[in-house]
Amino acid sequence: MQKRNLTKEKIIQIAFSLADEIGLNQVTFQKIAEKLDIKYQSLYNHFDNMDDLKTKMTIYLFGELNSKLMNRLIGKSADVAIREFAYVYKDFAFENKTAYELFITIPTLANEETYRLAKETNNIIRQILSSYINDETQVVHKSRELRSILHGFVSLVLLGYFHGDANLDDSFDLMIDDFILSLSR
Repeated sequence: MQKRNLTKEKIIQIAFSLADEIGLNQVTFQKIAEKLDIKYQSLYNHFDNMDDLKTKMTIYLFGELNSKLMNRLIGKSADVAIREFAYVYKDFAFENKTAYELFITIPTLANEETYRLAKETNNIIRQILSSYINDETQVVHKSRELRSILHGFVSLVLLGYFHGDANLDDSFDLMIDDFILSLSR
């Protein structure tokens, strides 16, 4: 690949692809450069180091997630919106299994853009919850609860902790139904 065709987005896409092949923690500038058929030093023209690249990958993921959420939530409210949010989040995580690890390992406060995008995701949840709850503190608590439920479920599935005869989708539905029911208390 010639240098003039090298963009941050191409590098990020290669990094995601490589992460799927060998694992996120095994991705290095040297391995990315091999895939791109360039010298690894060229990557420093686009990213300070691997931490910077991983932060930019996280920003990319948050942007993709938020875009999907916004598109799928148009015209939806209340219970339907909560279920849609939950399924979009879960499906996004499962479609991006390797990359989802970035949501766990890159602190949102480490970068203004990750913080802004994480806050955007949270504001989507809070908007949905505000149709149920008038008290801002309770909206914050319920937002944290929903995010924890979703992240916990996704993380445990991805780590292989759920076994047995019970269907995972049924478990997920029950979990979301219980959360919705808790809003009416």
